[in-house]
Amino acid sequence: MAKFIPINDALKALAAAGHEVAKVSRKQDRVAGFGGPHYLVDGEWLSLSSVRAMVADLGLEKSTKTAAEKPRREIEDIAEAVRNHAGCQKREVVVCTWGSRNLHGQIVYPFEMIGREGMRIRKMKTLRAIREWATRNGVI
Repeated sequence: MAKFIPINDALKALAAAGHEVAKVSRKQDRVAGFGGPHYLVDGEWLSLSSVRAMVADLGLEKSTKTAAEKPRREIEDIAEAVRNHAGCQKREVVVCTWGSRNLHGQIVYPFEMIGREGMRIRKMKTLRAIREWATRNGVI
């Protein structure tokens, strides 16, 4: 588990510990556009990582899951099965795991393959449609 300190909690902890804290969205007395948000602590400009480092010893870390600890999504399992399937390799089938919302609010994934006539077919399909295609073609 990775450790994470929310910035609002960090600033509250510093204020409770007796520090002067001011939350400013961007450096107002510096050149705009350089660096991320900075915070005024005891009259000194500090970056986000510096503020988090100051409060790390106060025990405010929250445990967050890393990518390796998260469960695999179903679309990732289907995409891997498609990549490893011999028939899909011959027809150059590609299932992308990055989805987007269509106008109806459904999440759709890019799906590409070479059809029977040798033409490339590109569609946006829902997870349900991809799952049905994969079961119908013996991929999963």
